[in-house]
Amino acid sequence: MSTLDVPEILRPDDRQARPLLISVPHSGTLFPDDERPLYRVPVDELLADGDLFVDRLYDGAETRGATVIRTPINRFVVDLNRLEDDLSPRSVRGATRRRGEGYYGDRGLIWAVTTAGEDIYRRPLDPARLERRLHRYYRPYHAALRRELFRLRERFGHAVLLDAHSMPSRARAQHNDPVGRRRADIVPGDLEGRSCDSSLRRLIVDFWRQRHYSVAPNRPYRGGGITRRHADPTHRIQAIQLELRRGLYMDEEALQPHEGFPRLQQHCRELVETLAEYVQPR
Repeated sequence: MSTLDVPEILRPDDRQARPLLISVPHSGTLFPDDERPLYRVPVDELLADGDLFVDRLYDGAETRGATVIRTPINRFVVDLNRLEDDLSPRSVRGATRRRGEGYYGDRGLIWAVTTAGEDIYRRPLDPARLERRLHRYYRPYHAALRRELFRLRERFGHAVLLDAHSMPSRARAQHNDPVGRRRADIVPGDLEGRSCDSSLRRLIVDFWRQRHYSVAPNRPYRGGGITRRHADPTHRIQAIQLELRRGLYMDEEALQPHEGFPRLQQHCRELVETLAEYVQPR
């Protein structure tokens, strides 16, 4: 697989285009053949920690004026929503553990453990393997995000990034919130108000509450590496992360969509339309 294969970029018709970019970094299910032997855990079991079907929830967003960037690569190859230096010595040989805001340790750029605490790799990756993953998958994705955001800002004067995710319905062993606690239905994350205008967060919160979903801004997710890296409100680029509770649309044991999927998909389509109106130059 070459860098030409990822990421996938879907653009709207030029007349419909709005300064809205939707990133879907975690719905991919593909593990390149040359990576599979490195995993201790069967790769099919790792799918439970991905944002399965989120790409389908936002299907057709490009026909509503948004540009969409997504990837087929699974987050356990490289996590696109982490900072590039967020590494653990358990996952990459010779790595130096970092501490502080925006760092996830053993669940960083290269996850060492699943959310259940199970070791993922037979042994830490060598630095050359890490560099290949960065070159093939991580850097092209972030370069595409930056390029598209700058293109939209140049054309429209500003741009909004919606980073689209899903989350387990209940906290697991490796999460920061108490194990077993049921999450809210919707968690918008704006780095506690630093990544976007309050009007954008308020719009998203009101949108979901009007449709009778429970909403908990920044709890337990405030925003990841994509929000931190690409938000720049001072220079007219806003970003917000949006987590959807998986139980709303899928069976979290069988890893398949259930009867709630069409309803949530329709609401995601309505959200894109609402955001397209919000970002439209007046």
